[in-house]
Amino acid sequence: MVRHHYSLRAWRTLLSRSWQRSLDDLRACPNRTRSFWWSAAAVAVAGTLIILLTLWKQTPWQAFTASVLWIPWYAVAVFFVMTHIGMVDDAHGRPHQSLLLPNSLSFGRLALAPLVWWPCLQLPVGAVSGPIFLLFIFALSMSDLLDGWVARRQGLGTRMGRMLDVLADQALLTFLAIGLYSADAIPGQLLSFLIVRYPLLFIAVFIMFFVRGPALMGPSLLGKVTTFLTSLVLLATAFKTLLFATWPTPLVSEWSFWVLYFLLSVNIVYLVYQGIIWTSSRRN
Repeated sequence: MVRHHYSLRAWRTLLSRSWQRSLDDLRACPNRTRSFWWSAAAVAVAGTLIILLTLWKQTPWQAFTASVLWIPWYAVAVFFVMTHIGMVDDAHGRPHQSLLLPNSLSFGRLALAPLVWWPCLQLPVGAVSGPIFLLFIFALSMSDLLDGWVARRQGLGTRMGRMLDVLADQALLTFLAIGLYSADAIPGQLLSFLIVRYPLLFIAVFIMFFVRGPALMGPSLLGKVTTFLTSLVLLATAFKTLLFATWPTPLVSEWSFWVLYFLLSVNIVYLVYQGIIWTSSRRN
């Protein structure tokens, strides 16, 4: 019975029905779809400007490489939002007539996340390009606070927003960590911890969802504190790397890395523990 449920034919049926439902959602609210394409165009322009900025210190070939790496990610982000546009609804399930500002900010953070890797490969940056790169990274990080504040203040929380916010945060932190590691600004152990906690978490949830059903694993206080401190440490490291600043000092950086090692380890153990509890409850 389980094999039949997850057979190739069942997957084809699921994908076909999901795609048809996505098309129906796109047709249902033309204004919402139009507002999404305006957001997608604005993000495309921002990404193109960042790539052009790499020409200040690197060759056209390296800028072309950045484009090749970023464009597929951008296309996947656009496709993801397009196929989940029906989740832009209010608390009563009624669809909004636009993508909404909080969702646009989260989408921009998700779609531009790979480009925070690129500035760390442009070293040494110039007197102008370094601050611009840092401002770009800082703006993406601060958009996380802004989209949540706007959503709460104006009552614009949606299922799309909750999902996009988590995806964008973890993509941004992961790519920033990869970039800083490439610039020898953080140790490889910290990058390994982040990769275990973030990308593999999504893989595990995806597998559990399709093997045993939906897992109700909401954000915890521990997870929020860890994400906040990780963002703070990585931003401070990017500040030092791109502006050649003397702060944070090597001692401060070392201690902050050890704090993150501890928090990330506790997070990983906590997630494994929650997964075991959830699996046991499903069996019972």
